[in-house]
Parts: sequence; structure tokens; C-alpha cells
Amino acid sequence: MKKKIILGLPVALLALFLDRLSKIIISRNLYEGESMNVIGTFFRFTYVRNPYAAFSLNLGGYWIMMSLWALAVIFVTIYFYRTSFQWAKVTALSMIIGGAFGNGFDRIKYREVIDFFDFGIKQHRFAIFNVADSSVFIGVCILILMMYLERNEQKT
Repeated sequence: MKKKIILGLPVALLALFLDRLSKIIISRNLYEGESMNVIGTFFRFTYVRNPYAAFSLNLGGYWIMMSLWALAVIFVTIYFYRTSFQWAKVTALSMIIGGAFGNGFDRIKYREVIDFFDFGIKQHRFAIFNVADSSVFIGVCILILMMYLERNEQKT
């Protein structure tokens, strides 16, 4: 357990720190709704506030979102404590927890989440997202890859 905490806590705190720092920088340098091109119009920072879930998924109102957030944090934390130590798995779960707390902070403070990564071509744009969303997404992808690899390992 100690090895998991020694690896996991810094990863989760780094994800939380990078999320908070990026949101502070964006909110202090752009007006809500304002965009700043980074790579032409393909990648830009667009400051928006999102009351919904990651990637603007509408799963319900504020209390439903807070309940889902709390359940997700509890579930992932329990899984973190119950799982065996594997570097990639601990890192992935810690990224998910750090990202969840990044967006949870926004939900508690603002009742919505600050988003700003904006990708697309002309009017065809992906949902605007943030560092916390990215951390959760990458963590989930790592877990899925690990489960796939473990399943294939068991078959051989």
C-alpha cells in the first residue's frame, strides 16, 4: 500500500495542480467566450464554463453531477486501494483521481467547470475540454489497455 501512495499521491496532485494552474491562467487572460488561436484555428484556447460532464455530456443538473462525481471518486479510490501494485495501473488511477478533483473543485466553487482546449476545423469542432478531462481520459485509456493486455496474457 505504501508504494501505491508514494507513486499515486504525487501523480494525483500533479494532475490537480496542472488543472488548477491552467484554469487560473485562462480565466485571467481571456474573457468568457473569447478564443486565442494557438495553431491557426485548428487548436485554440476558448474560455467557456461548462455545467455538464466531461466533453459537455449533459447527464443532469448540478446535484446529479455532484452525485455522479462523488460516486466516481469513491469507486476509483476503493479500486485504487484494492488493486495490486502495478506502476501503470496506479498511475492511471491517480490521474483519474487528480482529474476528478480538478473538476470537482470547479463544481464546488463555481457550480460549473472551466474548459478551454478547443480543437477543430472551421465549424466542425470537438467539445471544449480541460486538463482534468484529459487526465481522466488518459487514465481510463491506460486502464483499458492494461485490462486488454492482462486478458491476452491469461489466454496464453
